[in-house]
Amino acid sequence: MVNDIELSFCIPTYNNAQSVSRLVLSILSNKTPGIEIVVLNNGSTDHTLRLLHEIEDDRLQVYSNDRNMGALYNMVNVLNKGRGEYLVYITDHDHIDYEKIEKFIFFLSANTSVSCGYCEFNSNTDKLFDIYIKGFPAVSKIAYITRHPTGYFFRNELLKSVQIVDRFSDIEYVDLFPLEFVFAELCELGDGAIYHDTIFSPETQEKIVIKHKSATTNGNSKNAFFSPQARLKLAINFENHINTLRLSKKDKVKLIINSFFRELYSATFGFRDIMNRKDICEHYYMESKKIRIKELLSICIYFYYEYSDKVIRYRYQNLLQRVNFKMLLVTNLLIKITRMKVHILFTNKH
Repeated sequence: MVNDIELSFCIPTYNNAQSVSRLVLSILSNKTPGIEIVVLNNGSTDHTLRLLHEIEDDRLQVYSNDRNMGALYNMVNVLNKGRGEYLVYITDHDHIDYEKIEKFIFFLSANTSVSCGYCEFNSNTDKLFDIYIKGFPAVSKIAYITRHPTGYFFRNELLKSVQIVDRFSDIEYVDLFPLEFVFAELCELGDGAIYHDTIFSPETQEKIVIKHKSATTNGNSKNAFFSPQARLKLAINFENHINTLRLSKKDKVKLIINSFFRELYSATFGFRDIMNRKDICEHYYMESKKIRIKELLSICIYFYYEYSDKVIRYRYQNLLQRVNFKMLLVTNLLIKITRMKVHILFTNKH
């Protein structure tokens, strides 16, 4: 793709006028001509459009839905509207160090084998980036991780080739994590990368989190993206998607096991951490509460048996195959527990 626009900043927004305006103006403080900002307003009822239309800069493109089409719709469609060689996704309440934009563009232009990747927020390495070759190495490091999506970046030509809007707009399948599925497919087409320099940072301050109530998630629903039920469904759908990839059976099993444990962790300890924080619970319209060990164990049992019923029994018709897969899960669980104990012992000694 020959293009004068090297990088598109793609920002979905809804009723967050001050924050999205601040973010747009911050990006535009960098005078690099080869960038554009694409904002897709999701039927906001505040003064979002007025503030954005007051900004006079040809690098800003503002689109608007007639009504709120949902967060998933806005996420995939704002990326679809980007025209740059590369696209980077940013939520409307996050922050950017605009002085680092040119270095980020140089990294992308110097590594044309990269199909996609993400920017870390608080890296503890001195390296600027890591690149993983396409196929299993890239998929295992980039996809199915469900991190905060600000800083996810994509080579536009390849993103268009996987038909993101047509294939990843079903909330029952992708929930609010369509980009994890997209990452996996792009990592089959090109290398994956982790960019370590902190160019983006999410909004985390307690007062601001409370101030901006979630426009997408009611935490009291079993469908809330962090609920044990939602993480179970995501683990099942990840398994289905992994089996469509052009990888060896052995590599697919590794990815499935890793995604199982990631989602199990999110359904238990991740869920506990969210429920324990009053600011986050208020953000999602919930009352905070302490999740005790007994409830965590109950979630683990529920998660395993439901996963076993919907995945293992379905995928492995042969009894021996089912037993082998379950043994792999148990073995990996024991390895993780052992590593955790070693880490705790090492930390206590130092």
